[in-house]
Amino acid sequence: MLKNLIIAIGILVFCAAYVPLTALAEDEVVATVTRLRNTAVVIRKGQQLDVQAGHKLQKFDAIKSGKNARVEIIFNDGTKLYIGANCHIVIDEFLFDPDKNIGTTILRALQGPFRFITGRIGKVQKPQVVVQSRFGVVGVRGTDFWAGPSRGVYGVLLLDGSISVTNPFGQRILTEAGTGVNLTSNTAPPGEVTVWGTLRAQEALDDVAF
Repeated sequence: MLKNLIIAIGILVFCAAYVPLTALAEDEVVATVTRLRNTAVVIRKGQQLDVQAGHKLQKFDAIKSGKNARVEIIFNDGTKLYIGANCHIVIDEFLFDPDKNIGTTILRALQGPFRFITGRIGKVQKPQVVVQSRFGVVGVRGTDFWAGPSRGVYGVLLLDGSISVTNPFGQRILTEAGTGVNLTSNTAPPGEVTVWGTLRAQEALDDVAF
């Protein structure tokens, strides 16, 4: 089952990255930058664009935040993404059509801390919402979670709902708010699910708070 899940995620990401741009509505707006502190840029088709509040984001955009920066992004379905300093996240796919029960979001979190809160996309019948990190893939449904550097490791903290954290060496399921896992490399399974405690959880949230 784990092997099949990893293969399925790989196919999704491969398709998102390699379907010809002419076959997609590449200029479609999928999200908006609603708040910004300090500086951030968007890399789009090889061009770097300075970000301001109100900036419209498209599929395949890469968002990079600067020192001490904070970015709030709201997707078309109401999903919220909060980005901390020195963060790099790519929007590989976003499809939302509640009338057809379609809901797909694929993000790559390449660097830095972020918080992800699902909107209406989590309420479709079979949503496909995944966030790739350096060391594993977070599967999401109706969820609020944080991920990023935490106390010398890469951590994932569940704030509400449930998530799976998966890599080729194992999987952890988080269903209790306030629990998290540590990921130390992409050649080791996710750590045990543990209660992070108030102090560590607050440290994480502070890294993305305005």
